[in-house]
Formats: sequence, structure tokens, C-alpha cells
Amino acid sequence: PTSPGGRRSQWLVLAAAFLGWMFDGLEMGIFPVVARPALQELLGTQADQQVGPWMGFITALFLVGAACGGLVFGWLGDKLGRVRAMVASIVTYSAFTAACYSAGAAWQLGLFRLLAALGMGGEWALGVALVMECWPESKRPLLAGVIGAAANIGYALIGLVTWIIPVRPDSWRWVMLAG
Repeated sequence: PTSPGGRRSQWLVLAAAFLGWMFDGLEMGIFPVVARPALQELLGTQADQQVGPWMGFITALFLVGAACGGLVFGWLGDKLGRVRAMVASIVTYSAFTAACYSAGAAWQLGLFRLLAALGMGGEWALGVALVMECWPESKRPLLAGVIGAAANIGYALIGLVTWIIPVRPDSWRWVMLAG
């Protein structure tokens, strides 16, 4: 049996992983909402022939970054400890999402999205690993599902916010900063 202090730790780890995945979902949902207005401003055009390829390229960078982030931050978790590495991964995706606010060119937006995704991918791996390490084996499948569902709450949250406050070419930067 787990001590009361151990149960509190379990719940704190679960809450941290849940919130981390929720904000990862929000992070993943940001770019589809801001991509068109952001790239229209950064490229100085309304033309889909120029905006579309950049949207695809930046989305691909984000996916590559997330995969690499799981590897990099997973390795850091083994070297520095999972909690420290998870904190670093969250700071990474928060800082580089905020850095998108200052992007002056499409390539800069792509670079910041790639770096943000590194942190996000690290949080995916580390959050689940921490929960699986501190909860009993019988609870792990349910908790993995709960954590995974948290990303959908983040998607819904960014959808709700941008439904209430529509994103335009002159307002997309604030959405990235809020992310």
C-alpha cells in the first residue's frame, strides 16, 4: 500500500502530466489556427501559392521536432532525472512558442516551431514515463488514456479561445505569445 504522502505525489505527477499534455494539445492546435494569417503577414501576400507550401513545410518541421524531442529529452531524463528534464522540455516549448511572436520571416517562424516541438515531444515522453513509474501497474492503462485525452482538451481550449477572439493577420502574434 502507498503512504498518504506517496498518494499525494502520485496525484501531483498525474496532474503535471495531464496539464503538460493539455498544453501540448493547445500548442499543436495553435499553428493550424494562426498559420494562414501569420504567413500572409510574414510573406506579404494573400496568395495561397506562396502561403500553402510554407504551411506544409512548417507543419512537417513541427512533426520532426516532436519526434526528435522525445529522443533528446528522453535521453536527458535518463541523465539528469525525469522531473528536471520534463521541466526543461516545458520551458523549451513555452519559450519557443512565445518566440514566434517576434518572427520576422516565415523561416524564423518555422525554426521557432521546430524548437518548440522539441520541448513538446520531450514532455510527451517524460510525462507518461513519470506517471507509469509512480502509479500501480493496474492503473497504468487507464491513466495513459486520461493523459492522452488531455491533449484533446488543449485542442478544444485553443479552438474556444480563437472562436471567441478570431485570429487575423494583425493579431496572430498574441496567440503565439499566449501559447
